[in-house]
Order: sequence, then C-alpha cells, then structure tokens
Amino acid sequence: MQSITRSYRILMAAIFLSFILCGFACFADLASDTVYLTWQQSPTSTMTIQWISGAEDNKTNLEYRAIDDNEWLIEKAIDIPIPRTNKYILHRVELVNLNPDSNYLFKLSDKERLYKFRTMAADLDKPICFVVGGDMYHDDDGTKSMCHTCLQASKMDPCFALLGGDIAYAVANSRSPEIIERWVEWVQAWNRTMISPDGKLIPVISAIGNHDILGHFDQTPSEAKVFSTLFPMPGAQVYNVLDFNKHISFIILDSGHANQIEGSQTKWLKTTLQNRKDVTHKFAIYHVPAYPSFRSFDNRHSSAIRRNWVPIFEKEGVKMAFEHHDHAYKRTHPLWNNKVNPNGVVYMGDGAWSVDKPRSPFFNTMGKYFAKSLPSLNFIVVTIEKGKQSIVAYNQQGQKIDEYSRVLPSTIEKIKDVEKLDEKPVEAVTARSRA
Repeated sequence: MQSITRSYRILMAAIFLSFILCGFACFADLASDTVYLTWQQSPTSTMTIQWISGAEDNKTNLEYRAIDDNEWLIEKAIDIPIPRTNKYILHRVELVNLNPDSNYLFKLSDKERLYKFRTMAADLDKPICFVVGGDMYHDDDGTKSMCHTCLQASKMDPCFALLGGDIAYAVANSRSPEIIERWVEWVQAWNRTMISPDGKLIPVISAIGNHDILGHFDQTPSEAKVFSTLFPMPGAQVYNVLDFNKHISFIILDSGHANQIEGSQTKWLKTTLQNRKDVTHKFAIYHVPAYPSFRSFDNRHSSAIRRNWVPIFEKEGVKMAFEHHDHAYKRTHPLWNNKVNPNGVVYMGDGAWSVDKPRSPFFNTMGKYFAKSLPSLNFIVVTIEKGKQSIVAYNQQGQKIDEYSRVLPSTIEKIKDVEKLDEKPVEAVTARSRA
C-alpha cells in the first residue's frame, strides 16, 4: 500500500511539474490530452468518452475491452463541431451494455496511450464516494490553482465528480463572447489531474453556471450550446436527472441561466422527484444558492429558488443540495420551511474550487442559517451508504475544514411524520461555529 501511495505521489508530482515547466502548449497531441468521461445514461452500464481535436481530425475510432479480456472491441466516434469555433471538433463514443462495478481499458485507435475507467455498482452493498465543487478555472494566468485542488480531490479516490457550474469562466461577463480556448484548457487540466490513485479517469457531471453561457442569466438553451456539447445529457433543456441505481438520483438544475427557475423547470422538478419516492438518496445540484453566504439573501435568483424549488425538496425527500456561485464555503443547518429541523435539507458548498480570492461569508440574516462557514477554497467529499450520508470538506491543501453526517429515515412517510416535531426558529440559531 505504501509503495502504491508513493508511486501515486511521484506521478502527480511529475504531472504538476509539467504544468509549471511548459504549460499546456507543449503537448502537441491535443486528442490524447483532452480525453474525459461523463454519463448520458445509467452509470452502472454505460460510459461516455469524449475528446477534442483540431477541426481536420474527424476519423478517429475508439478501442475498448474489459480489463480481464484480451479482445479489443471497436466503436466509431461521433464527430461534433464545437459551436462558435471552426478550430475544434469534439469526438464522442457512448459505450453501452457494460458490466456494473467493472474495470475497462480503452484507447484512441491511432494512439498508444491506455486509459482506464470503472462502471458504478448496481447496488449499495459498499459505500460510494464522490467529490463536489464548482467555480473552477477562475484565474486569467492559467490553471495552476485549479490543478492544485484537482490533485487533492483525486487523492480521495472518488468514483466521480459533481460540478456546480462556472467551470472554465469561458464567458467573463454578460456582454462577453465565449472564449473556447478556456474550455479546451479546462479539459486538458482535468485530463491530467483527475486520475484516481490506481490510474482510473474520474468521470464528471456538471450543472450550468452563469459563466458557462452567453448572457449569464435569462437566456435560452441556444446560448448554452458549448456547455451542452461538452456535458451532454438527454434532451436539450440543460437541466436533467441522472439515476445511478435504485438507491441514488442526482437532480441537475439550471438556476436561471438557460431556463427560468419558475414554470416548466419547477413542474419538471416536482414530477421527477415524485417519480422517485422510493429512491433513498436524492441530491440536487445547481449554481446560484438558495441560501447565499455572501450575496444578498433577497437577490432575485436565490429568492426564486426558495419559493419554487425548496418546498419541493422538502416534500419529496431531498436531503442535500449542493450550491455554488458565492466563492466561499458554507453548510447550513438542516432546514425545513426556513426553520432548523433535524429532518430538513442541508445546503452546502458555495463554489470555491479554485477562485482567485475566497470571500468572507456574512453573519447577518444569512449567517443564522449556517452551521459552518468560512472563506476558503474547498471541495467536498460525499460518502453514501444505504441509510447514511456523510461529507468531509477539505481546503486546497487537503486539510479538513468541516465534516457532517446523518442517518436517513427509511421512507418518505417517516420524514413527513417528523415534520411536526419541535422546530427551532432560525433566529435562535447562532452561526459562531466558524473555523
């Protein structure tokens, strides 16, 4: 075990040194340097593999096999022009009918480099671990800070990463054009750092943020075409649901960027959760926080989320919601109807994977909702067991800054029964647990 850890540290040090010495421009093989994984369908039996190349490279296939097999299978890639540029093509292969909880090898047909991935288990007989964060490639002088956090996160050996938007800051402000090169640089950084200790690529699932779309807010899916190309999901509406197995569902929402919070998205959210009453672990992820740690509590988008989504989260059994956008770290008390209730929803995150300067959370009306808050770069490690959810938050140096766990009721009916138990008014809660 010590030799494996030592080898992993040497590998990660070599990768990081390569960033410092020559940056990304020295890697001439763009295709090999941009391979990354995501999901469009069940993570127990599929894997979507994507990579980017120059516009002239449009004939690439992919070869793959189970790690214990000898025969390579060939799949032809779908070639998709990346919107708003004529320089790049995205290549996509969706592998289907894979075995759950199994390791696979793959390679681009005209390349020698081998990659490895693992499908998700079809049950919860053993814990599942993933990392959460957002607001990533924020700096104008390269991806060095992002890579620092990625290397710390990859050490935790997560099964996948769940991102809450503002991925590459490709759209600087609401009137800016979209800088495609920032997306390419983000993918390169992810490819070279988000590798598990035993060499597996770590898949990524992402919600959209304001810096991922032309115009930032109050737009349509047409303005989010680059994001949707890089992070495909069924349908064109940007928000979606991904079911891992009968125990776990992730609700991926759009906090007012390509879709309005109110209306059709809220109706979809209600129906989607009602159809998953028997799913124990239901998580929501989106960009703008319902309970902001830095911005005004009454800002338009946060208020709309509290009016429209929060009552549905509470009624339909969402127990954790991952929020971003504010460039800090926060975890609320469990909240139900804006009051502290042990069976309420915990809102955590606030998006500071690698922003330039973390912000200090306010301790006014907003602070009264918080169990923990501090100005720190961070990522969150979530562990799911059959009846338990646990989180540990780390800073960019890999130091623990927060931890929390809860045992879940076995049924939605039990949650509703305890709704009438003693509730503490939020005004009576102090937020002075700040580290």
